[in-house]
Amino acid sequence: MGEKMKTLIKLFKNYNQTCSIINIKGKSVTFIRNEKFLQYLDDVAEDIWVIVPDDCIYHSPRKNIKVYYSKHPEYDFVRFHNYIYKNKNTYKLITGDNCNIHPSAIIGPEGIKLVFSPEGNKIQFLHTGGVVIGNNVSIGPQSVIHRGSMDDTIIGNDCVIGTLSNIGHNCVIGDDNIIISTVNLNGGVKTGKNCWFASGSLVQTHLTICDNVVVGMGAVVTKDITKEGVYVGNPAKYLKSMKKGWNF
Repeated sequence: MGEKMKTLIKLFKNYNQTCSIINIKGKSVTFIRNEKFLQYLDDVAEDIWVIVPDDCIYHSPRKNIKVYYSKHPEYDFVRFHNYIYKNKNTYKLITGDNCNIHPSAIIGPEGIKLVFSPEGNKIQFLHTGGVVIGNNVSIGPQSVIHRGSMDDTIIGNDCVIGTLSNIGHNCVIGDDNIIISTVNLNGGVKTGKNCWFASGSLVQTHLTICDNVVVGMGAVVTKDITKEGVYVGNPAKYLKSMKKGWNF
């Protein structure tokens, strides 16, 4: 254990958990990659430490937000996070009523979330989130739903997930989504209600899709979708409106 790590452990000794910047928890350590994430600290009332890039101009307006400046904020955060959770089993699976999950479906593995050390070495982020599945959900054979990295992966009510589909860590899937076979929703994707994803479609990491959207077969979504309708192609583009009572 290096001197830097010893310093972090001593500094954060009364803070026994970590949290994401968008879901603040009291007595936690979190971090930001750059200044655009400062907005999430505006209304924070909890007692936290936040690791901030050393070139980021930020002075905490309140005593409850303590700041540690770092040249490598994500790396320092992940090292501390992995240290405090290395011997803890934090996984949880919550399943609603009337669910049909095929025995070959894989629920709760870690996703690939890596951080690079200053020397260029890859460090796997230890996942501590769980999976929450709503009511009346069907999950097909050999589909994979990854546990959240810190916050939970969430599958809404009345969803159908087909064979060989992949739901990345921290995805939040809205109610009444239909995810046909071989769909890949990368980590952090958020979908609205009544969305359909045709076979082989792909959604890039951390994108948001509004209600009532159809993503066509093999389509590749590379930016947020904010308008209802049918989207096709690579990159996916608006094609036409989504008719009431849509079905493949």
